Amino acid sequence: MSFKTFSIALPAAILFAFGAIGLFNRIVDPFWYFRDIEIKGFNLDKPRAAGDERTVKPALVVKLQPQAVIVGSSVAAVGLPPTHPGLTQHGMLKTYNLGLARAAWDEVQCLALFAMNNAPVKRLVVGVSGTEDLDLPACPSDRELGGIDYGRILFSTYAFAASRETLRRQDGRPGVTREGQWYLARYDASIRTDDDVAQRFALQMRQSFCPGARGGAAPQPVTIDRTMPTPQQGAGLRKLVRLALQKKVELKLLLYPKHVLLEEVERTCRGPADHWNRLWQVVAVVEQETGGSSSLVEVWDFYGYHVRSAERIHARKPMHERLWQDGGHFNEEVGAAVFDAIYSGSPGFGAMVTTRDFDRHVARVETEREAFLLANDWLGQEIGEIARKVAALPPATQHGGRQ
Repeated sequence: MSFKTFSIALPAAILFAFGAIGLFNRIVDPFWYFRDIEIKGFNLDKPRAAGDERTVKPALVVKLQPQAVIVGSSVAAVGLPPTHPGLTQHGMLKTYNLGLARAAWDEVQCLALFAMNNAPVKRLVVGVSGTEDLDLPACPSDRELGGIDYGRILFSTYAFAASRETLRRQDGRPGVTREGQWYLARYDASIRTDDDVAQRFALQMRQSFCPGARGGAAPQPVTIDRTMPTPQQGAGLRKLVRLALQKKVELKLLLYPKHVLLEEVERTCRGPADHWNRLWQVVAVVEQETGGSSSLVEVWDFYGYHVRSAERIHARKPMHERLWQDGGHFNEEVGAAVFDAIYSGSPGFGAMVTTRDFDRHVARVETEREAFLLANDWLGQEIGEIARKVAALPPATQHGGRQ
């Protein structure tokens, strides 16, 4: 072979191999971006789709143009079903779950604004996991958020490995739905026993534990700081509310349900008024921005001691049948009950809260807690079990990321 022939053949072979890899990744579509070919037993299950969600999910909002969008942390991604008939108006609205693992308020707020500015959103559900950081972050540009890195999802070794893993794991244990809901560990075959579940609770709750953390403290007066926020406070939330009002988007600000084990530990370590102070800041900002008269923006609180939040670790159920994967991540059965309450008015779980009915809501939940503690003496036992597992975690795993 002459040098000239070789100099032509080598680049051609490289380009052919490069193109073949890109075509292979496009057909397998491990991150569920292209959606050209979906065949059961070949590529319908996407076990690696959640691995590159920050590259793909915002870009899919631009591509799919959903009319109802869920934004939040992994709690929203795992637990809030985008196909719920209440959210979709019985199938009339195209929906997408834009929840991202470890997303704190700065990222959540930016994604919510991005969704309203880049899709014909009519309904927007935004998960609020905390209010200490509701100020305005510096958001990436819409082009940065919504652009797709074709090099990464088509030609990288990472994408090639994800495609091979996708072909290998067509075992019927779904990872992500085409509407963006993430199953996390729900179908993880390695989580088989109650002890495995207790270990998951310990891993997720470790940051919430403080020395002497326990549950079941006697009811006590709760002193709530009802200071109205200044116009400078909560700037990020204010911008979100204003844009929803401007675009006439139905905005539901959702304070997630938590498992009673996590609620009790946080109550011990942060104080009994912690949740109520954070909720007050949200409802106060919303009232200031809407004048208390708009029906477009609502605050829904699912903190409480309801039977849906009290599934025991020692329930003797496989993971896929449970309501909760850990103290923060509930499965879609709980999320469906959340949407039933919001969109169908189903009573008994959660409540829409304003400044006017705030005290009544607090009193109801505090009474609910007192009755729950009297009827469930297992709570302290399971908190003690989790505390022992937290104490036994290696030092390298004592610090975890946001949910």
